[in-house]
Amino acid sequence: EEFCRVHHGFMFEKIGGFFSLLVERGLIGWAIFLIIFVMLFAFVFPAWIQSTLILSIHQKFTHPDRRFSLRQKIIEGFDYFFRLFEFHVVLAPFQIMTIVIFGVTWYRLSHGDTFSNVVLPLIIGYGIFALLVNLFFAYAPYYMVCEGEEWGTAMKKSIGLVFLNFGTTLGLVLLMFLVNIRVVVNVLVVLGVPLGILVAASYFTTSSWFGFAVSVAVAIGLVLMILAAYLTAMLEVFSIGFWERAFTTLRQEQRQLESPESLE
Repeated sequence: EEFCRVHHGFMFEKIGGFFSLLVERGLIGWAIFLIIFVMLFAFVFPAWIQSTLILSIHQKFTHPDRRFSLRQKIIEGFDYFFRLFEFHVVLAPFQIMTIVIFGVTWYRLSHGDTFSNVVLPLIIGYGIFALLVNLFFAYAPYYMVCEGEEWGTAMKKSIGLVFLNFGTTLGLVLLMFLVNIRVVVNVLVVLGVPLGILVAASYFTTSSWFGFAVSVAVAIGLVLMILAAYLTAMLEVFSIGFWERAFTTLRQEQRQLESPESLE
């Protein structure tokens, strides 16, 4: 609607039509369940999963001979859930998606010279500040899980550790950024295969092979979607392990630099 691509009220019409369809089919209950399920995975479970992964990887590296149980780590991970959840809530205003949505909203309300000359520079400046905030709080989750600190104390100690190793931490952030970009490109390529088949098949809608091509594209799309999910899961595990090793190494170096009085 904003860019005159669809008529005014198009989105609300679609939402209303979809809601009417759910009511007619008696699917309101399932829709509410699905929304709650998605919200749990988007906002609640990540903190629990993160603590479980940190505990698991920390034990694998520090005590490789000790018996490992993922189920036990899941139970132990819940002990750190509320600390990590509060930490993620505090950092929510500094996440990239928050800034993008905020910028798009302001563009919707005041695009033109006001947006270009006033709002956009403020958003860019705030984005740079948010990057610094995320950089200095990079080790806070590992203080919470590996050393049992509360989220406030963990954030303060993370600032000190990053300040002591600013160049190293910045290099680690850039390295992980490149890894994430590579995985995103791979996922886009993977998902582009079935889309390419569908686009190619659309030129032969009258052919007897059209239905077969659509079926093949859907089947390949499902398989590749599972593969893409697996790649992103591997990236998550690798990222946690990467930062856990960095945290453990830098903490050991920091302890060696601490004065004997502070160690006592």
